[in-house]
Amino acid sequence: MMKFPASPAPHRQTERLRLGRNSLVGAVYFVTFVTTDRTPWLATPTATQALLKALRTWHEEHDGSVLAASVMPDHAHVLFSLGSKLEVGRCVSRWKAVAQRLSGYPGKWQRDFWEHRLRDVEGWEDYGLYIFLNPYRAGLLRHGSWPGWWAPEAGWFRFLGCLEPDGGPPTEWLAWSDDRFANITTSE
Repeated sequence: MMKFPASPAPHRQTERLRLGRNSLVGAVYFVTFVTTDRTPWLATPTATQALLKALRTWHEEHDGSVLAASVMPDHAHVLFSLGSKLEVGRCVSRWKAVAQRLSGYPGKWQRDFWEHRLRDVEGWEDYGLYIFLNPYRAGLLRHGSWPGWWAPEAGWFRFLGCLEPDGGPPTEWLAWSDDRFANITTSE
């Protein structure tokens, strides 16, 4: 009987995520960062609020601006404009560290994150809508407002003026196919 050598264990190549990464002051970035092993420790209200507080604090320091964010049970999406003090990676590292400390939860984050710098031809609206709809499209709720959503300036997004009185999306938005977001770059 012929024996084949054991294949090596799969190797994460997160170091490749950093290749070509540049931080441009004033540029708008869409980032996604994930909990280790997709453990849903962000589902606790304390952890959700801790991450939102980390984002609000950074936003209030006026070195960059959060445009929209959604904290999901095992990941977070943030759309933001980069300031001059921190690079993209440092912003995400700070948000992760502050959220973990404030939550008091022993959950961990995956080592890296996914990021996309919006080009001049890409608008914020579709990215904001994608972030807003993420918990609804994932089936986490159908009505009402998601407690992990935050957009500091409602006027930055037209779609916010179309929401139901309870803060949720119109029913027809939930029936949209994935093609509705084919023009945006996501980690999914």
